[in-house]
Amino acid sequence: MDKVINMDNKNSTSVLITSFLISILSIYCALSGFLDENLYGNVVSTGVFKISFMAGTISQDFITIVSSVIMLVLIVLYRKQKDLRVMISIIGLLSFYFYAYGTYVISALYTSLYLVYMLIFTLSIFGMIMGISGFADDSVKKLHLPKWIRISNIVFLSLIVVIFVGKWISDLIPYTRSHTVPDFYAIYILDLCVIMPFFVALIYLLVKNTKFAYILLGVALLKSATLILSVTIGSFIAPKYGTQDEASMIFIYSSVTVISLFLFGAYCLKIKQRIDWTESERETQNAST
Repeated sequence: MDKVINMDNKNSTSVLITSFLISILSIYCALSGFLDENLYGNVVSTGVFKISFMAGTISQDFITIVSSVIMLVLIVLYRKQKDLRVMISIIGLLSFYFYAYGTYVISALYTSLYLVYMLIFTLSIFGMIMGISGFADDSVKKLHLPKWIRISNIVFLSLIVVIFVGKWISDLIPYTRSHTVPDFYAIYILDLCVIMPFFVALIYLLVKNTKFAYILLGVALLKSATLILSVTIGSFIAPKYGTQDEASMIFIYSSVTVISLFLFGAYCLKIKQRIDWTESERETQNAST
């Protein structure tokens, strides 16, 4: 990684405190899922939470523990060096918690820790809002990404939108006709109502080369990498719990994970902050992008 991209976030203290609380709470919840067999078992026994959900739950708890440890490291790093990429990574992980615990809350996973799930979900929302809005100043206009980074991400995000919107809508139509509830309805709600519209808006901003989109892009890529990695792991262990994902979807999940990680790595390496441009240099750069 290049030298530190020192860009102040006016809400950094609030974001770090929120992220620390989420990390501790989520580690506690995820470890409880592994160590206390009754945590999920009692809910499954009621029939409200199906055994087929367990593959995704276990994989999500595993990624949550890993993400929380990484989050704690990132908090320490940001305290030492206020690097833009570290703050973007923190917000990106907050987006993972938003989705992960959003599924628990919306799916009514009424374990003894349900109120904690709600707290994590709420904190992640406000953490993301504070983190992203903290960059809303003129310093963002000095950011630069190479054209190939922007184009590759526009193509990648567009493919995600086309594939998943098409897949989820086709899945939902039979349920709307039969007036029944799909098993994984929380995923359909979050993806179709929040994530995919966000991706569409981000694609539009990247096409226009809006500088603030550079902040959002890093968040989106890390969210995709962590969340889809969880889904991929869940797909591989699903047969143990009596379910089986389509081979095509497992391939798509795996591909999205790998590509997201690659693009996020390239993003961190290539994003720059230029503070010494002359007016002519800036015009030349704008013309090239």
